[in-house]
Amino acid sequence: MSDEFDDLSHSTHPYMAQRPMADAAARHRFRVARLISRVYRTASGPLRADMLACLLRPLGTLSLVAVASGAFARLIQHNGAAPERVALDEVGRYSSSHIFELAQFVQDESPQALQQVATLLVQDAASLPTLSLSAVFLLYRCLQASPASAVGHE
Repeated sequence: MSDEFDDLSHSTHPYMAQRPMADAAARHRFRVARLISRVYRTASGPLRADMLACLLRPLGTLSLVAVASGAFARLIQHNGAAPERVALDEVGRYSSSHIFELAQFVQDESPQALQQVATLLVQDAASLPTLSLSAVFLLYRCLQASPASAVGHE
């Protein structure tokens, strides 16, 4: 005797069919954010300021308050926008975990900003330690390899 639940075990639910793609996108998102946070940790102050400004540029007031438990809220300008330039004394306030969360958020909002960060890092590669330079190379390859999964959308 069969019932309606017998068919469910043999059919593929749309959510389950998309799950491997979602897992791959989540791994890609994690990898990109981790690489950006690692480079930030070892970069010089001016490069950190440029990286941070690039990551913050696409964010609005609500995003600045929401990301990394509001760590970036102090940077909100009078017009409610993110700053075009970040002061050198500000860059030391943010840990790798803050930058990691920011990079993950930016991937969802504006993946082009991550391309800009990668381009910025490649242009300033001479100022980076060897380990960070390796991370920049991996980041650049990661962003070039699968742009669809970098966005996080199907």
